[in-house]
Amino acid sequence: MEKTIITTSPADCPENCGIIAKVKDGRIIKLEGNPEHGYTKGFLCRKGYRYLNRVYSSKRVLFPQKKVKSGWKRISWDEALDTIAEKIKFFQDTYGNGSIMHFQGASSWGATKQLVKRFFNLLGGVTTIKGSLCSGSARAAQEADIGVRLGNDPESILKSKVVIIWGRDPAKTSIHLLPLLKRTREQGARLILIDPIRTKTASICDKHIAPRPGSDGFLALGIAKELLEMSLVDADFIENHTAGYDTYLEILNSFSMEKIAEKCDVEPPVIKKLAHTYGGQKPCSILLGWGINKWEHSPEMIRLIDALGALAGNIGIAGGGVNHGFQTGRHFDPQVLAPEAVKYRREIAEPLFGQGIIESKNPPIKMIWINGINPVVSCPNSNKVIEALKGLDFVVVVDHFMTDTADFAHIFLPTTTFLEEEDIVVSWGHNWIGPVNKAIEPLGESRSDLQIVQELSKRLGLEKEMEGTPREWLKRIFQPMEKAGLSVERVMQSPVRCPIAPMVAFEDKKFLTPSGKFEFLKELYKERDNEFPFHLLTPLSSTWLLSLILEEEHPDIPQALINPNVARQKGIPDKSRVLLKSISGELIAEARVSNIAREDTIVISHGTWIKKGGGVNKLTQDLISTSGNMAAFYSTTVSIQALPPA
Repeated sequence: MEKTIITTSPADCPENCGIIAKVKDGRIIKLEGNPEHGYTKGFLCRKGYRYLNRVYSSKRVLFPQKKVKSGWKRISWDEALDTIAEKIKFFQDTYGNGSIMHFQGASSWGATKQLVKRFFNLLGGVTTIKGSLCSGSARAAQEADIGVRLGNDPESILKSKVVIIWGRDPAKTSIHLLPLLKRTREQGARLILIDPIRTKTASICDKHIAPRPGSDGFLALGIAKELLEMSLVDADFIENHTAGYDTYLEILNSFSMEKIAEKCDVEPPVIKKLAHTYGGQKPCSILLGWGINKWEHSPEMIRLIDALGALAGNIGIAGGGVNHGFQTGRHFDPQVLAPEAVKYRREIAEPLFGQGIIESKNPPIKMIWINGINPVVSCPNSNKVIEALKGLDFVVVVDHFMTDTADFAHIFLPTTTFLEEEDIVVSWGHNWIGPVNKAIEPLGESRSDLQIVQELSKRLGLEKEMEGTPREWLKRIFQPMEKAGLSVERVMQSPVRCPIAPMVAFEDKKFLTPSGKFEFLKELYKERDNEFPFHLLTPLSSTWLLSLILEEEHPDIPQALINPNVARQKGIPDKSRVLLKSISGELIAEARVSNIAREDTIVISHGTWIKKGGGVNKLTQDLISTSGNMAAFYSTTVSIQALPPA
């Protein structure tokens, strides 16, 4: 008997696709796109179609494990949880709550995952994480400019005459944008890609501009100067809906067009034409990506791009906006996290995770619980993260696989996949809310994150505060949504558009800043001096998501894309071995000679594991953005040299 289950991908991805799981005899036989999902509309990316390989992988760990001298030993859940509870009590009593750390990532955006944070809050608070490895700079920038990270609905671009895709590769990371972009172009709109890498998205665009990596702020200044020169500014918007314009003009006037062109390595005529296209063919939409988030000065760069929307009056109109993503917490009841129970507070910035543990004092961190993330691979400066984990007395990792991070655990707890859970997903890339209905029973002895902390709470006197079924917790979490007229029961039937999400953000021109107006940037950033000659850019792979990579998906060796001119100058043949060095570490890779990379740039996909020969974050420095506590991965520079054949 075959049955059909409606569910949603909760992955850390802007798509959060609607999925139909086909189940026969208790086993999922196929995943398909859900045509009833208003944004993803019936198709998945290759990662979605292949997710069953992850669920049924022979490498998936399905039973609790304990580290022993000879390796790993299977243990019971009772032994695992009893051991963890004893350790928690010991470290609380001996060193205080701050000696325990909780590090939760965003590998699942399921709403019930937040209840792990509730558990640690109920303990009285522990050391936690702040900041981001993904979008902290954009959040900080748009909070400063407009009060919140909020853009137009993705379908708004169908009304655009111009779409600028800035630092984003929808062909790889947002495939459901592609049909919208193609339809927009068929209607006569121009598509322009701004990216130092010639990505696959360039093939659907009318123009590709490749500025020097990290110089996007100067390119935005150049466009702004030309908008003013050509009188393509919206005087009414500036006069009535902005603050700080005079100070912004002082920044603008402190650079000549020649200096700006030199800074961003884009010729003045190209900047002039881009400004004319943007300001003269209103409405124009800017779609910001995640690459532009990854610099120390990213918040200022994004604010300078936001300023273009204000100058041209492209904010608050259909087909316009400077669009990055959406805040998901607007649906959640914050009281579910039990903030009133927190007596101890200490936060370590996520980009400085390794250093923060090593330097922790009064008390030093002794124990860590890690769920929803693989920090050895995903955090900057992997070598320092490894050093930090090695120095801890007790490490608990909750995961599906023995990742590079799990190798340093003392206890490994196997968790369920979303296909074995009930939950709800609020996307940060579009405005559709999706149900997560259980398709199959948990494999082996895997348990959901909620079940795990509920069982642990029984051992620590917190059972009553954590009890409840997933459905009961979802109703508590989504009280604001239910007050807006959308019940949890309705969501669990099929995807539904968020009832409070506007098609056009800030159409009333009332911004959520202290002034109620769009706030221009008041101070420009200082540029970092490069230690090595090449910028290292580490975009996502088209084959796997972040570090969610199966062992059989690993390339034999990481591939480093280098420009043909660099290959000739350095004597590096295609597919030969090279050594990359940075301040933080070294990595051996295979050179792939490619025109997609600028001469000053080396490109390596993020996510491969160190024990499989990868781990590009061995190279990246643990640097942090000027605001937003964002990991500045792209501020790392490297050298490259040829190696003899293996």
